[in-house]
Amino acid sequence: MKPALTIFDCDGTLIDSELLYNTVISDLLCENGLDHYTPTLCLERFTGLTLTDIRAQVENEHKVDLAAHITSDIYIGRAQAQMDKGLSAILNADQLVTRSKSLGKICVASNGERSSVIKSLRMTGLYESFDGGEDHIFTKIQVKNAKPAPDLFLFAAEKMDVLPKDCAVIEDSVAGVRAGVAAGMYVLGFTGSHHNPAVHALALKEAGAHRIFSDLIHIADYLGGEKG
Repeated sequence: MKPALTIFDCDGTLIDSELLYNTVISDLLCENGLDHYTPTLCLERFTGLTLTDIRAQVENEHKVDLAAHITSDIYIGRAQAQMDKGLSAILNADQLVTRSKSLGKICVASNGERSSVIKSLRMTGLYESFDGGEDHIFTKIQVKNAKPAPDLFLFAAEKMDVLPKDCAVIEDSVAGVRAGVAAGMYVLGFTGSHHNPAVHALALKEAGAHRIFSDLIHIADYLGGEKG
């Protein structure tokens, strides 16, 4: 397929940051007495979710109030400090972005904190590929409902002046896949950043992903029509 617009998720799709962010979440939860939330468990349970959704899920399950202890400011400060120690793009992310750009429009739509998404794209050299700069980077703060609701993807398509049916979404999370499907877009699931790709592939398929890929270069080939 050759989409008119390719919409990229950021963390775990273009940027190798899911472990970093979930380690920060793990540390914050452990500091508040919930020490069974290892980074691995957080990856399994929280990948693709917003901090608000993660906190609400934990509070509901354990009957605790974390509002004063796990705030956006605390989380962003910790996360960006870890980013400064080193952050990399997912293998072949640059090739996928370049190939997609040759086929049509491209943008990012992420559940991440806006400042962290932009910083991570700049740090890894991917930001310059998006001609509109920040105007082509869409985040949860711009819509009422974050993924798994379709709002963010529909907002991105509207701003990029492309119909949802002509969009391809590239996602590594179940929440993101569900959002893309709900938006009426063609969704490609990516498992290459997950610690258990085979299990994750099944989860993305169950969420509605139309195709599953383990390497971003294979998505580039598929979008370019080189592989069926």
